[in-house]
Amino acid sequence: MGRKRKPGGGRKPSKPDYNPSIILQNQMNSAVALYNTDAHPSLQTIADELDLNSIKVRKLLITAGVYESALADQVQEVFATHRKSGLTHTEAIALTMRDAAYYGTRAKTIRV
Repeated sequence: MGRKRKPGGGRKPSKPDYNPSIILQNQMNSAVALYNTDAHPSLQTIADELDLNSIKVRKLLITAGVYESALADQVQEVFATHRKSGLTHTEAIALTMRDAAYYGTRAKTIRV
C-alpha cells in the first residue's frame, strides 16, 4: 500500500497573500477618489496616475456607479433586467454582451 500522505501536505501557494478581489476593490476605490476630485480629470489622466489602461478605468468607474453615459446606463439597465429574470451573474453578463453586440455597441469594452 505504501506510505500515507500527510494532511496539509502538497504544494504551497506561490502567493499566499494574493487576493484578486481586494486588488480590484483597491483599484476601484483609487479610481473613484481621483474621478471625484474638483478637477474631474479625464479617464486617460486617471489611467496614467494608476498605471492602468483607460478602458480598465472606465470599467472600474462604471462598476462603482460613478461614471455615467448613455451607453453605460443602457448596459446597466439590460444587465439588471437579465438579473431580475433569475439568471446568474455570469449568465446575465453573457446575455448582456450578446445583446450589446447585436445592437452594435462595443460590448467588449464595457462590462457590467
